[in-house]
Amino acid sequence: MRLSTQQFFIQNLVNVQQSNANVFKYQQQMSTGKKLSKPSDDPLAATQINKFERLIARNEVFSRNVDVAERRLKLEESTLTLVIDTTLRIKDLSLQANNGGMSDADLKIIGGELEQLLGQLAGAVNTQDAQGEYLFSGFKGQTQPYQLDTAGNYVYRGDEGQRFLNVGENTTIASTDAGAGIFGTGEENLLNTVKRMADSLNADPPNLQAFNAERADLDRFFEQSITTRSQIGARLKVLEDQREQLADIKLFTQNTLSSFQDTDYYEAASKLALEQNALEATYLTFSKIQQLSLFNYLR
Repeated sequence: MRLSTQQFFIQNLVNVQQSNANVFKYQQQMSTGKKLSKPSDDPLAATQINKFERLIARNEVFSRNVDVAERRLKLEESTLTLVIDTTLRIKDLSLQANNGGMSDADLKIIGGELEQLLGQLAGAVNTQDAQGEYLFSGFKGQTQPYQLDTAGNYVYRGDEGQRFLNVGENTTIASTDAGAGIFGTGEENLLNTVKRMADSLNADPPNLQAFNAERADLDRFFEQSITTRSQIGARLKVLEDQREQLADIKLFTQNTLSSFQDTDYYEAASKLALEQNALEATYLTFSKIQQLSLFNYLR
């Protein structure tokens, strides 16, 4: 049997190189806080890390959409509250106008207040969001929904589109409502109804019959506003629940990602110490082998 000093040398050189590589690996883990410096360190873990990073990124998109939808819906809710309160005042004035004790001058005073309330309503239904888009224009966010035509009447210039946002896997929610479905389309809308009511009382003499003919339409737009506000409240509750669910998913995913990606400092420090001891032992063994010859082994 022939013994090769070169074989001992090569084997110990491999051991030294491997121990050095292991020491460097754990030093890197402790300095960077990451288990992997490159995917080839652990292909299976790298695949899982990539998967969970994509899940976290998608979760963040959903969370941003929840925020956007909530801002829009809260603005719409407060705007509708203003419309409802204003319409309630108009309904109160219509009762006053019909109490039988009003003079023409009194009716004209009510007509004047209706004109003021009309301006308030026009501002509300043409509300713009923080991005400058009109809230009730449907898909035509850059188009003012209710505009005066050459005859002095309000005309709806938006469309009937409703914007939806993805707020979760297979979960979408309407973040806007077109004015057409709430305040009316074309010239048949809330603003023109109030305008005709005001014009009827400001006529000479005031025309209570024409004034009262508009009250049914006023009631209809009032009910539509209340119904829409209730629907918005329900959507806001969905968004609140969805935000909590997304937060839970994010926490779980981040914790799982951390188990694949982040350094366990206690474990890494222990392994580093072991590898350093092993490296020292390998160096010691290597140095002794280098001092020996074939004749030492044969003895």
